[in-house]
Amino acid sequence: MTRIIGGLILLVVLALPVIIGPSWLFFVLAAVVVFLCLFELYRVILSPEARILGWIVCIGSLPYLGCLYLASMEGALGVLSLLATLVIISGLALYEKRLATGTEVGLALSGLIYPLILFGFWILIRNGIDGRFWMIFGLLCTFIADTGAYYTGRSLGRRHLAVRLSPKKTWEGLAGGVVFSMVIGTLFVLLFTARSPLESAPPLWSIPLLAAGIALLGLVGDLMASLFKREFNVKDMGQLIPGHGGMLDRMDGIIPVGAVLYLFLKVIP
Repeated sequence: MTRIIGGLILLVVLALPVIIGPSWLFFVLAAVVVFLCLFELYRVILSPEARILGWIVCIGSLPYLGCLYLASMEGALGVLSLLATLVIISGLALYEKRLATGTEVGLALSGLIYPLILFGFWILIRNGIDGRFWMIFGLLCTFIADTGAYYTGRSLGRRHLAVRLSPKKTWEGLAGGVVFSMVIGTLFVLLFTARSPLESAPPLWSIPLLAAGIALLGLVGDLMASLFKREFNVKDMGQLIPGHGGMLDRMDGIIPVGAVLYLFLKVIP
């Protein structure tokens, strides 16, 4: 029951604003989600004495995402450069006082990429041509791939995919997730464009390939979160959502998908 309640919370808080809300509402939502993901990540990977490094990135995530929302790439790069410099300088000072290790400084810098930069591509997608449609498409394919992989793996799974990272994942489950994503993603595009043509529609042959890529990137994001949990011996990154763990536990598969989807929309059309 807690898992069902948690799923309903996700639907109301995350999915509905994406589907029916304006772009500014998605920006606010994205800023909150990224902040929580960063907070949960740094809480796990940094010692209490070194968490000031994480707070620099958490607080700095808002102006970075704001620059993306305002389509100021120069501003976004400037904010990233400033954040990296502040983390390095603070890391050196903490290391000198034996309050942080070199590994922790490196981990703090890694948060600038995962999840901050990668998640930021979703804002660029939402504000682009047919942004609402591609947001829904990307999220749909990610969730369908995850669901398809789960049920296929549970029914047909025999060969383990990544024993150390996620012992329950199988190659059969991965194949099922990719197929589900390709089929449902393509049907979604066909049904939607039949009633409301897209302003900038990619060729139909590219849609199944994009859906397959999303399925694979979703798995990569999932395994990346699993790596942190295995490395730091935690079951979940947080306890924010009943039955689902933390925000990062739910967003892990979505985080890298935005980058490949954005690049696809820039290159293929």
